[in-house]
Amino acid sequence: MPLRYATRKKKAKPEEKKKKSNKRSKPDPEEEPPAEKDETSVPNGSYVAVGTRQLQVYLLKIEVDQKKAADVVSDDEADREEENEKETTEENDRPEEVVYSLKPVLNWTAAQHAVSTVYFSPSGLYLVAGSTDGSVKVWNAFHHHLTHNLYNTFTAVIQTVYMDNTESYLVVGSMEGHVAVFDFVNKNLIATCRSHVQAVEAVVMNDARTHFFSIGRDRRLSILAFSHKDKTLQEARAVVVKEYVSAATFEDPQTLHLGSLDGIVATYGVSETETVQLRYRLAKPPASDATDNDEEFLVRSIAVRNKPKGIRHKVDDFLVDDNKAPNTLFVAYSGYNIGIVTPKSDAKAVYTTVSTLVGYLDQVLDAEVFPAESPYEYAIVTNSKDVRLYNTSGGCLSSQALQGHEDIVLTCAVSPDGQYIATGGKDKSVRIWSCATWECIGIGAKGHSGDVTAVHFNAKQTDTYFLLFSVGIDENLRLWDAGEVANMNSANAEIEHRAGVNVAHSGPIFALAVAPNDQYVATGGKDKSVNLWNVTGKKLFREASLKGHRRGISSLSFSSADRVLASASNDGSIRLWSLVSLSCVKTLQEDRIPVLQLCFFNQGTQVVTGNAEGVLRVWAVATSECVWSGELHDEKVWSLRVMETEEKTVFLSGSADGVLIATEDYTQEEVTRIREERSDMILKEQQLANAIRKKEFSRAFMLALQLNHPRHLRQVIAQWSAKGTVECEKALKEEILVSLTPDQLTRLLQFTREWISNSRHSGIASLVVYCFLGTFHYSEISKLPYARDLVAPLLAYTQKHSQRQHSTLDMTYYLDYLTHTIAPEALTTSSPLLTVNEKRPREE
Repeated sequence: MPLRYATRKKKAKPEEKKKKSNKRSKPDPEEEPPAEKDETSVPNGSYVAVGTRQLQVYLLKIEVDQKKAADVVSDDEADREEENEKETTEENDRPEEVVYSLKPVLNWTAAQHAVSTVYFSPSGLYLVAGSTDGSVKVWNAFHHHLTHNLYNTFTAVIQTVYMDNTESYLVVGSMEGHVAVFDFVNKNLIATCRSHVQAVEAVVMNDARTHFFSIGRDRRLSILAFSHKDKTLQEARAVVVKEYVSAATFEDPQTLHLGSLDGIVATYGVSETETVQLRYRLAKPPASDATDNDEEFLVRSIAVRNKPKGIRHKVDDFLVDDNKAPNTLFVAYSGYNIGIVTPKSDAKAVYTTVSTLVGYLDQVLDAEVFPAESPYEYAIVTNSKDVRLYNTSGGCLSSQALQGHEDIVLTCAVSPDGQYIATGGKDKSVRIWSCATWECIGIGAKGHSGDVTAVHFNAKQTDTYFLLFSVGIDENLRLWDAGEVANMNSANAEIEHRAGVNVAHSGPIFALAVAPNDQYVATGGKDKSVNLWNVTGKKLFREASLKGHRRGISSLSFSSADRVLASASNDGSIRLWSLVSLSCVKTLQEDRIPVLQLCFFNQGTQVVTGNAEGVLRVWAVATSECVWSGELHDEKVWSLRVMETEEKTVFLSGSADGVLIATEDYTQEEVTRIREERSDMILKEQQLANAIRKKEFSRAFMLALQLNHPRHLRQVIAQWSAKGTVECEKALKEEILVSLTPDQLTRLLQFTREWISNSRHSGIASLVVYCFLGTFHYSEISKLPYARDLVAPLLAYTQKHSQRQHSTLDMTYYLDYLTHTIAPEALTTSSPLLTVNEKRPREE
């Protein structure tokens, strides 16, 4: 996905504003008219063409953006930077970030059947599209019109296309072994022949234009004699190569690169008359097999550095990577990986894979973290026969792979010093690898009779005490003397287990953990129990069996600070076991979803878990509460490790969805931040109380606004206006409101909106609104965030309170009416109360 960068706009100077007027300038009579559109021109840049089964061809442009690694700032800060030349100079010195993105340019229907191959001409102007019906169409790629519509004498799928540097001949190869040569200028078929019985992978023409070289999946390198005058194309001779060809490309008429079904990559020197010579060869991977159904090592495509397919010597500045080594090849395998292959420096005619770009992890089954001093960061076990190692540079570039297992690897472990790696898999073997030579130095093939599910080194490694433990679905627990293997230092040495337990559980064993002091080894399996084993010397003795889970055990972990063992089960619970009383002391459970992985961290005070729905949770051991949870994965979390350093704590989780996620833990930082905020709030509340008591209303106003206390702020304004309304209004207009930030102004308006909705506080709200409207222009108010939502309620409630005040004023006029309508002489001093026999005298 292309990354977007926000840029900072500078205010235009008066001269620039005049130039940007809306009036169109008159054309200059001396100015030359624009040149007509040249349909033979090729725009600058790098382009990629993609053909699909939906008959479409997409033309994409590779865009390269170089942006400053700076944050987006406001216009005011930009103005200040314009005034400050020093800051501007420092900004220009910042490193640039290079961002590559694909921008769609054109797409169109290029054929009547599915597009099987696309090819750019050497000039880059023409795009050749081969179809599954045997037709070939040539398009003007950048001016979008059809230039050639070529038909073959065969109807086989077009497999490969080639055009010479002068763009005089167009050669196509089919899936059935046909090779056809077209006159590209006159748009007609010159000659055709069938020199192969399987698909043609690559074709090239020699410099003399007398011969063609073609290589097919039938392992035949055919040299074809060509005559344009006689319109003939005949096979002069053929050479059979050793490799089972699955992909091939010609770097030039004298150099052929090919890849095979079993992962072999070879480079040959070819000639019309001389014998074919092998120049370089990448050995067959140990676990590859030409008849293997998974085709993990099958080579899909080969590209040469600086010369992608369809790009010839005319475009020498197109770089695929930054590797400057000569003869560098990029080999795409069917396992969605791209290997970077170069000649080996200390050997002749030998290729070596320097690194691999991993495009798809498949299922992440296990992950192990290297110590901080190691050049590598972690080792990843996927649904593959290889274990890939990633260095500290990050990304998906794997610089090393452990190859040797004959079946899928299920688990791995890294020694405490980071010098050795142990692996186990479905081939029933345990292997120990040296990180110095990256070779297998020990193979334990007779220890298990089933899949090896977990391996683990002892925690306190020494020269004389270096052990490896392994468990499998055969119910066996094995102890291997890794120190003896390290001292032998021989490749692929057969080793036997030093000690073991044949029936450690009554079912497959899936979990294994070693105590930090090497005293105990814990195992757990499908029989719902956790077995504790005492390690004495180099022997295993049964200590206890811990029961309590209702389903199988999936993961185990020892605390680094306390004598506590944690177990995760498919019943959704995490149990903490005391190694002193050998009993369950705590149970952590959120739901009934199976918990597959767990690890202690933060000196044993917290536990992180991963369940079958891809949710990670962090538990506080002291309170038995879940303090954080995140839905990071879509599938089961098969792997979970913790990388702890003094600066940060990172959770490395991998799941069945093929995603490896590194999550940084901010729990301790969040607790520290909340504690600091609480202390700062208590201090400011005390300062607010002191300011109110000392009648320092301006300072009290700012403190109440910063603390986000609307009640205290209302009390400050009420006391301030009661002391002197004129002074309050003047201070608000001239000192306080103009010094507030946009966020503080928005917060003040939000408080005012709450106050004005209550008739008892409407007077204070009206005072704030009066000062606010008297301080800022309407154009400045409109720039505030959420200005419309804040001003509309204020106007509505202000109108409501104004109507209420006018209604009250109208009612006072009725009292004036009554007092003026009653005459003074009508008033009497007689008592208004009369008895029965008493009559009021009649006034004359």
